[in-house]
Order: sequence, then C-alpha cells, then structure tokens
Amino acid sequence: MPKVLVIYAHPETAKGSSTHELYKHFINSYTAKNPDDEIIVHNISEYMPFKLDKIAISIYNKNLAKSKLDPDEERFNYSRQKWVSEFVNADKYIFVNPMYNLFIPAEMKRYIDMVMQIGHTFHYNSDGLSVGDLHGKKAIHLQSCGGNYHNNLIQNDSMIYDLGDQYLQTMLHMMGVDDYSGVFAEGMDKDPMHAIEILDHAYAKAELAGKEF
Repeated sequence: MPKVLVIYAHPETAKGSSTHELYKHFINSYTAKNPDDEIIVHNISEYMPFKLDKIAISIYNKNLAKSKLDPDEERFNYSRQKWVSEFVNADKYIFVNPMYNLFIPAEMKRYIDMVMQIGHTFHYNSDGLSVGDLHGKKAIHLQSCGGNYHNNLIQNDSMIYDLGDQYLQTMLHMMGVDDYSGVFAEGMDKDPMHAIEILDHAYAKAELAGKEF
C-alpha cells in the first residue's frame, strides 16, 4: 500500500483559504482514485519542532567526525529521525503552501532542512558530489499566490520569481526525487475581477492532477 506524505504549511485551514481549497480538490480526487493508499498529513505551521539550531549543528558535526552524542543530542536525534524515516519511507510527497514573499513558508524550509540528511536522503560520492538516495518516488507542489508566476502567458520569465517552487524542486532533485510537478492557484490579487474564474480553473487542474498522481 503506497504511503503518501502531505507537508502542509499554512495556518489557515478553514473554508475560504485558496490554498486549502486547492488541496481539498486535489486530495479528494486522489483518494477517490486511490482509496487504499495510506495518507499522513503534517500541518507544520502548527507543529514543526526540529529547527536547525546549535544542537542540530552539533549532531551534524559529530556524525561527520563519528563522535559520540551527549544525552540531549541523543534525545533530539532520536525524535527527529522518526520524521526523517517517515520521509524516506514515503512513496509520494504532497507539499501545500501559500507563497510568502516569493518563497515557501519558513516552516517548510525548516522541514527541508530536517530531512536533507547525509546517509539518509543523499550522500557524497568519491568525487565529493552529492547523490540522491530517494528513487522511484514522486512529488507535487500545490501553491496559491496573488500574482502570476506560472500561468502568465505574456511574461514567461516571471517563473524565475517563484523562488520557493524552484528551491523545493531543486532540493528534492538533490535527494533523488525527479518526478516533480505543480498546480498553482495564482493571479487572484492581480486580477480580482476574475478571481472566481481563476480559482475554478486551478481547482479543475488540481482534480485532474489528483487522478494522475
């Protein structure tokens, strides 16, 4: 039974949030097509405990040096590795967020920092190059934003300003996940007169993506 891991980074989950509605259309379509899949959801805006602090840095350095961890580091590492193992063992990833200042929310960045671990999701080869260890997996990015970054047919170069989507795709690629796609609800603030039409179009794309994911 495939395991699907949902990384949801938005504090607003009530009706009216375009991010949440985009996710609902996608996940309802997906579960209708794949009713037996195991779906695990983490709203990391509400709970994301393992930041890249001095304990995490100390663990990283000691692991490289193959040194013994102290008791506080052992406890931190044991709890954190449960999340990392969950990520490694998942078959599919769904990342859900609004765009914040051309980027993903800080909690999602923190999550990527947590799972990007040598010996678990990637390693360095003999030439010192990073090699991803997660193969045969797929990911999709569901994002809402007020401006146009992906669906703008006039300024195709506007995609370069969605730094968050580029970052997420790059980091997943570094971990070996190359089957990556995205559905974006965007442009509602730029064109409020057509906001409902824009959202309906995005939701339809999300439903189609859910059937194919």
